[in-house]
Amino acid sequence: MAYYSRFNDGIPTYIVFISDGGVGESRRITRLISEAVRLPIFWQFIGIGGHGYGILEKLDEMSGRFIDNCNFFALDHITQISDEQLYECLLKEFPQWLTEAKQKNILR
Repeated sequence: MAYYSRFNDGIPTYIVFISDGGVGESRRITRLISEAVRLPIFWQFIGIGGHGYGILEKLDEMSGRFIDNCNFFALDHITQISDEQLYECLLKEFPQWLTEAKQKNILR
């Protein structure tokens, strides 16, 4: 985030964060995602084979942001999803973010 705060070239960045649960520091993570809303970063959170994803699930629905800059989905049984379904989940909100981020001058 520090890099993009200084050198925001308007090129989108897609970050995938994978967790099996037990993510702590909810307030800090919420603050960081809120601070990143004007940066060209989209955050894709994925819960794999676990439970208790906590804040990662809540970030997707967090209100009061300039733009919705993240998504979450769980893959509790990763072997039961096709490649096509996985890519559909990965790209569910990203195209909408791209469009809105361009409209809001976050991207070129």
